[in-house]
Amino acid sequence: MNALPLIAPLALSAVHHQLAQLQLLANSPEHAALREPLSQLASLCRGIEHTVSAGVSRLARTGDGLQGLVELLDCAEGQPLPAQRLAGLLAPLQQQVIDASADIGQLL
Repeated sequence: MNALPLIAPLALSAVHHQLAQLQLLANSPEHAALREPLSQLASLCRGIEHTVSAGVSRLARTGDGLQGLVELLDCAEGQPLPAQRLAGLLAPLQQQVIDASADIGQLL
């Protein structure tokens, strides 16, 4: 069972939209004190979006690499494959997963 909370699709897009609405309201003189915190929040949101996007992209490339490795193993059925060579193919993919996890983990 997945213990992660369900997040609405395009959650970051919705956050950007709400921030834009708040920034419009902050343009009035009585809400001027909110401008800087809202600007900082918008900048933080853009940073989060960039980090998540880069992590997803890296994980997608890793998935492609794993798919290629699976296809290679299918073609090599019945032929001996040296463990060192397999490890050499898997190590960069493992590092990509570690890097993406670390980047996304910094957001928490």
